[in-house]
Amino acid sequence: MILGYTRISSVKQQDGHSLDYQKQKINEYCSLKELPITEVFSEVDSGGNDDRIILSKVKKLISLGQVKCVVVWKLDRLSRSMLGGLQFIQFCKEHDTRVVCISDNLDSGNESSELMINILLSIAQEERRQIKTRCNMGRNMMWKNNQIPYPKIPFGYTRKNDTLVLNEDSKTVEYIFRKYNVLAKMKHLSKRQRTERLIKLLERNKYTFNGKKFRWWNVRDILSQTLYSGSISWKGEIKESHYPTVISKRLFNQVQMTLK
Repeated sequence: MILGYTRISSVKQQDGHSLDYQKQKINEYCSLKELPITEVFSEVDSGGNDDRIILSKVKKLISLGQVKCVVVWKLDRLSRSMLGGLQFIQFCKEHDTRVVCISDNLDSGNESSELMINILLSIAQEERRQIKTRCNMGRNMMWKNNQIPYPKIPFGYTRKNDTLVLNEDSKTVEYIFRKYNVLAKMKHLSKRQRTERLIKLLERNKYTFNGKKFRWWNVRDILSQTLYSGSISWKGEIKESHYPTVISKRLFNQVQMTLK
């Protein structure tokens, strides 16, 4: 089958990026090239999200060997980053699926485009390496200045005037530590069972993680975050922080002993 894929980040996007415009261009291209398109998939989601529902569905069909060609209006509809889009093309190539990016004049089915794709992939990988290097330098500097070097602010905190303050979610964090510590004393429960029970308690009491249901990895990340007890950890090192705490060091250490 031959599939089209369209994406916008939000319903506010219009004109050259609208779903209807992209679908129109895909249908026009397929008509011109006499490609019998089977279906055009559309979704509203960020290009930075690698777990998009519709794109994952397309990739599933590709992995099953059911797709001969995927047609998109532009490479950036597949991913926010050039590297992400090119990696999708590489994935398709591994499953004998051709990818056409109309506006970018890229067609993985011809040799000239394949050469260009390889060049762009090399450039994107180098840019990613440089960005990673700059980010690490910046985070190391933050660490030296006693600032949190984490890419995301821990759950329960909000950035305010170049510092961190506790928000309402900090009460949820405290609840998680205290309940997990109680569950850990039930020796017949495995670590997985403790976490499952804790998640059920969170649901019952209507606690959410950024508006969504808690997952086991959310709980794991919270329970291992040293900042809640007054310390910043980075690359195996720990130092005292000047940010407000959520729990005592004693409670944090008790929980860590049960996580080993």
